[in-house]
Amino acid sequence: MQNKLPIVLLTVFFLAFINVPAVVAQQKIKILSYNVLYGLQKDSVENIERYKQLINELQPDIVATQEMNGWTQKTLEELAKSYGHSYALQSKETGFPVALTSNTPLVNFKKITENMWHAYIYAKVKGLHIFVIHFSPFSYQKRLEEVTEIIAQAGELPAGEPILIMGDFNAMAESDREQYGGNLVQTMQKSEEKHAHIRNLNNGQIDYSVLNKLKEAGFRDSYKLLNKEFISSLPTFKDGNGKITRAPSGIPRRIDFLWCNDAAAKRVITSTILKNAQTHYISDHYPVYVEMTVE
Repeated sequence: MQNKLPIVLLTVFFLAFINVPAVVAQQKIKILSYNVLYGLQKDSVENIERYKQLINELQPDIVATQEMNGWTQKTLEELAKSYGHSYALQSKETGFPVALTSNTPLVNFKKITENMWHAYIYAKVKGLHIFVIHFSPFSYQKRLEEVTEIIAQAGELPAGEPILIMGDFNAMAESDREQYGGNLVQTMQKSEEKHAHIRNLNNGQIDYSVLNKLKEAGFRDSYKLLNKEFISSLPTFKDGNGKITRAPSGIPRRIDFLWCNDAAAKRVITSTILKNAQTHYISDHYPVYVEMTVE
């Protein structure tokens, strides 16, 4: 009996051990989406260095940019390598390109300019289906066409896989409605009276139909998943012409987003509008910063 007892105890211990679920360290992926204002004003070495410093400090795995004016596929690749991203893709080399860089390969990528005011990029990165967009700044009706196109493309992807749609939507979310009063409507009305090509109001009111269409399609605003307070994504201390201002001028709005489907939403652990000493001055927009877990 004395010899058998240790064997019995060891057997019980072994059986208990193999039934304990393995503890797997949760991996994290960091994503930055940023309208960088006329290609970081490419003639400004100081601004490009400021941007590189930001990226090197954040160490994002994925960077999506809008308004990469003046950059080419080759120069984008060089920029990406300076902050440790070996993979880069730019939608076009004229006008207002969007771009995507990553420290892992961009799979099954597409660059679409047809039927888009600017362009969009699609790629699969680290198991995430990513759309980088920049919608029309002048017409809510054109934005509706663009978001409908993106939703249709997303609908062709395998069911249950995580999808992210990020960039400058040039549209406001109805969840922020309380932040937008008569002053913003009046400002937009004056802009439409002055410029015939600008039609951003919907029957004289702020349009929420573009982002509501995303919501109706099952996508969720990543910022609102984790935050209740309003944070604007523009203006910053730099105006639309790149001039430094003493303080942000203009009515605060949130038009830069990362929207995600349910499969992606459950992985979001951080989502914010990043405001610091660098992002005050890099662009007239603040970037969206999101962290997610990876399976």
